[in-house]
Amino acid sequence: MLKVYGRSNSSNSAKIYWLLDEIGQVFEQIECGGRFGGTDTLAYRAMNPHGKVPTVVDGDVIVWESNAVLRYLAGRFGAAALWPTEVGARACVDMWMDWSATGLVPPLGRLRKSIKGAEIQETLVAPVIATFRLLDAQLQNRDYIAGNAFTLADIAAGPALHRWFLLAVDKPDLRALGLYRDRLAARAPYQARVVNGLT
Repeated sequence: MLKVYGRSNSSNSAKIYWLLDEIGQVFEQIECGGRFGGTDTLAYRAMNPHGKVPTVVDGDVIVWESNAVLRYLAGRFGAAALWPTEVGARACVDMWMDWSATGLVPPLGRLRKSIKGAEIQETLVAPVIATFRLLDAQLQNRDYIAGNAFTLADIAAGPALHRWFLLAVDKPDLRALGLYRDRLAARAPYQARVVNGLT
């Protein structure tokens, strides 16, 4: 059986659980990382030398880095609707997945880290707002990030979007982003794995 090493309150793990729920794929969830520990063991480091979650074990195949895992699982289980086979459409999905990893998550992570036990550093808020303005602009004439169909691009960005709305900071009124959030919230796997899993 497919094994996923991760933890429910990890946004990177939540992406994997969300995808697997979307495609109806059964898997074994092995809680590790954070308060569960287990990522510093020799056995875990043999699977994932970075000692982070998630890590997926599918028979003899081991995959880590959450967006790589999303791509692997979509390919492995034939989820072409989520990761298109047409090269241009796939490139668009990949582009936005990579943007989430490099453009969206890092500034949001810095802001979230600064808030824990301290005053909000306003200098860290502006870059996050700029990032979400960019996403709002992308969503002006489409239902989802890579077009009018739900794809891996949405799964890659969804947990960060949820965490942004949880933060007690002044946010601009980004209408398209709000409507997009509502569309994601209507999905049962998003509710189960992101809304109910992440804080």
